[in-house]
Amino acid sequence: MKNPSRRPVIRLISVLGAWGLITLMTACASFTSDNQATKYHFIRHAEIDSSTPDKFLNEQGKRRAQALVTNFQGQNISQIYATHTDRTFDTVEPLAEERDISIQQVPQQGQIIDGKSVTNRSSGKVAIKPMIEALKQVEQGSFVIVAANSGNMFAIMSGIGVPVKGEAACIDSDNCLPCKTKKCFPKKEFNNVWTVTVSSDGELSLQNSKYGS
Repeated sequence: MKNPSRRPVIRLISVLGAWGLITLMTACASFTSDNQATKYHFIRHAEIDSSTPDKFLNEQGKRRAQALVTNFQGQNISQIYATHTDRTFDTVEPLAEERDISIQQVPQQGQIIDGKSVTNRSSGKVAIKPMIEALKQVEQGSFVIVAANSGNMFAIMSGIGVPVKGEAACIDSDNCLPCKTKKCFPKKEFNNVWTVTVSSDGELSLQNSKYGS
């Protein structure tokens, strides 16, 4: 793991703009031919050493981070995001280095939110609003990787338009989140990729896949 103070990060500038209404639809073959579809690939940080306060990646987690490079081989990645924690940053670092893409850490450590400085040990909730705002600004047709935490991932996905079970837009349970919180997150799983596809017409689909071993 690199010294966090030397990591390449990009400061994001909030831009006001209308996100628009995203209409839910089930996954369909037409998305594969939509070259202007935006794809967000959400992954949880890899396995950690939970015995330490900073919860850095353990050896298994480091191997999983390397597996991401293989998983997205041949894909034209445009941006890579990570939440404020070292464990999310470290999970996508091998992929970012292999593609020579700077990781955009949102929020950045040291940033002041609600009067407090963001640190590696800040609650996962601190990243929800800033990450939603950042993802809403990506250009149409982007291929985006987002490394997040169990306590903020579903909330961030909901914030960019993925419906939640029980909502009126939740037509197909396979295209809905079970809830917005950590309560329903598969906490023992580190190999999920949730892909949110937004077509050029604003239609949305959600798919789940696995990577690594």
